Amino acid sequence: MTAEASIVLPAYNQAHYLPAALDGVFAQTYPHYELIVVNDGSTDGTADVLAQYQHRYDFTVITQQNQGLPRALNAGFARTHGRYLTWTSSDNVMLPTMLDVLVQALVDDPSVGLVYADFHVIDDKGSDWGRFNTVDYDPYWLLYANLVHCCFLYRRECMERAGGYDPKFIYGEDWEYWIRVSQYYGMKRVPEALYLYRLHRSSMTAEIKQGTALKMSHAEFAARIRRRMPARWMMLMLKRCWALLSRSNHPVISEGKNWLLAVALCQVDSEGPMPGAGARPADRNQAVDVPSRAFDETRGKVSG
Repeated sequence: MTAEASIVLPAYNQAHYLPAALDGVFAQTYPHYELIVVNDGSTDGTADVLAQYQHRYDFTVITQQNQGLPRALNAGFARTHGRYLTWTSSDNVMLPTMLDVLVQALVDDPSVGLVYADFHVIDDKGSDWGRFNTVDYDPYWLLYANLVHCCFLYRRECMERAGGYDPKFIYGEDWEYWIRVSQYYGMKRVPEALYLYRLHRSSMTAEIKQGTALKMSHAEFAARIRRRMPARWMMLMLKRCWALLSRSNHPVISEGKNWLLAVALCQVDSEGPMPGAGARPADRNQAVDVPSRAFDETRGKVSG
């Protein structure tokens, strides 16, 4: 049977997190999917983990020299067949009903090209820091903040119209892609937590906050988007000025502050474990756990 949904999973030197990411994919209650893993030049135990899982599950592995996330994503999506597309990181976890819920959301509303959902933030040991609520879609505020975040599903037509991920926007390739897609299709938030986002000191978000992984400054990113769509940018500026002058607690601004706080907490005590975390694995190839409660909640069976 042809897959209805395609998942691309780029992996680079995160073998210790990869089993949880793979388990999240294979726990999906929606059965009509395919998985394409792109091993982007990993030098740790990633290849061994993938080989072990290929003995148990049927999925595609692409092995290539390290080319960075945007090119890894493009290589993976070039091999997909599904009507609906998504990707997940090797250190994050899809909760079991993610595809079920998001596919149904696209089926129910043909007017939108992309749907996105809330998620739980976890640390490097899998401790749950709580739920992060995304905000309702607004094409203007999308230029100010990445409203889509990490849990999403979009129609193949979005890729056919918008093209692939742009390597010039590395570490902002997803946000730039959503902006590009928004020129052609509407988007919609699904107010359910369907994903676990792992925030740790070596994660992409934490490195960007520190400035160690930033390839393009936020100012340069904004300047490029402003030049691309000046009218929409002007409307964003008017909306933002009104929110500031009226002292309204706009959800984009308030949730953005919450997100920055979570990232800042990730930097606390850089030599020891993160808040709420236990001891670090002695071996970076050692698998780490994810909170079973979040898995059970998505099945309607809250434990403990």
